[in-house]
Amino acid sequence: MFQRIILSAILLSASSSVFAKPELLAPDEASHGYFQLVETIEVKGDIDDSIAQLVKKSLKNKPGQFYTIDTIKEDTQKETLTLVIKLYNEPTGMMTDNLAV
Repeated sequence: MFQRIILSAILLSASSSVFAKPELLAPDEASHGYFQLVETIEVKGDIDDSIAQLVKKSLKNKPGQFYTIDTIKEDTQKETLTLVIKLYNEPTGMMTDNLAV
């Protein structure tokens, strides 16, 4: 069961740009970069739910340019899957393009 979660997370990261407006960011990059935390979301679903679909549904109308999957928990007794997703924005000074004209 745990291997299926890891495989789903890998597939999620590979296909995240296809379905999500915010871009997937590595948790280490978010904590060591210049990103501003916008919101932390806890999503609960059925143990058989797709991680990718849970993320897609939870980010549908949320603000943020980037997101990380902070925690993935599986409770086999209750047959639930819990994700903790953090949304980030890049500071406005970082978003400007510094290319010479």
